[in-house]
Amino acid sequence: MKKQQAQKVLEAILIKDYDQLKALKVRVYGNSGRYHSQTACITSLDSYKDQCNPRLAFNYCTVEDIGCPDCLKALVTLATGKESN
Repeated sequence: MKKQQAQKVLEAILIKDYDQLKALKVRVYGNSGRYHSQTACITSLDSYKDQCNPRLAFNYCTVEDIGCPDCLKALVTLATGKESN
């Protein structure tokens, strides 16, 4: 994912524009636990930050479930060029 796309993805997440996230082809993954806690990972970021969790189970999640703290932090860093706290 490049900086410009990361900025669009971050904006779409902040305003909960799920149609835009789908149009940007954002890929997510999460088992049933991540689905229920809405902490799905953004797999589109794997090449930038590696995987957060093993992908051993069925993918229950969609873009509406994005919320992994590590993925969101990496997305902010990529989109802004600054480390987030």
